Amino acid sequence: MGHDPTPKNQSQSQDDANSRLLDDVAITSDYLLGGTVAIAQPKSGFRVGTDAVFLAASVGVNRGRILDLGAGVGGVSLCLATRLNKVQITAVELDPVLVALAQKNVVTNGFDDRLRVLLGDIQALPPVLGSSFDHVLSNPPYHFATGTKPQNRRRALAHMGNGLTLDDWVKSALWAAKPRGLISFICRADRAGELLNLFVNAGASETLQFPLWPRPMVPAGRVIIQVRKSVIGPGAILSGLVVHNDDGSFTDGASRIMKGGGLYLTHPAKKDRAGPGKSD
Repeated sequence: MGHDPTPKNQSQSQDDANSRLLDDVAITSDYLLGGTVAIAQPKSGFRVGTDAVFLAASVGVNRGRILDLGAGVGGVSLCLATRLNKVQITAVELDPVLVALAQKNVVTNGFDDRLRVLLGDIQALPPVLGSSFDHVLSNPPYHFATGTKPQNRRRALAHMGNGLTLDDWVKSALWAAKPRGLISFICRADRAGELLNLFVNAGASETLQFPLWPRPMVPAGRVIIQVRKSVIGPGAILSGLVVHNDDGSFTDGASRIMKGGGLYLTHPAKKDRAGPGKSD
């Protein structure tokens, strides 16, 4: 799927509007995937971290259309576009400042031919997007709404959302995915069971859980959950990945991911196992 070219005067007007939006925002210039992805993001508030990198790494097929729900400044999408050069990505974000930064990041990294950013609410997406994506990704607000709310508005929105529940994010992802399409979320480990139940009750199955352990011999901190829409099949818990050594450095496996490698999540019931050769 290609994207229609934007008229020059319209593109210039959009650039000017984005510049005005960012006039009063303190921005830092950072890098992901070993320096291969340049990313501009607000100095304070929610910042792109390992969650985005690991979620992007969970996609193992280099084809089709991908939707990034709640994209922020585009961390997940940018990592995806860097590793997988044959996918078309749509990134949706509610905050106009973050959308402006995401668009800036897309252009900076040279992905404007296959990564588009939309300003919008995940519950009010254009009807044309329904049931049209091969893979839907999200790093949703997964902190409990009853917890302590961060003072920074954007951090609070990223952590706790704007009144939406995990169920709302699940429903939006299922609405956008093709029948039998994949959906991958990353969430706090203590909410993994809740998220799985929401997906299964909504008709998604063949579930995978991929725990991310902060250090050896400690409870998992995050879990990547992957499901398929409109299928019936058994679930599985994969071995997961230890992210840090006891001295705080990345483990060899995590370091490979942080430099742009893939996780290649595969359901054990599949006869054809995915691997590096199948994502190229």
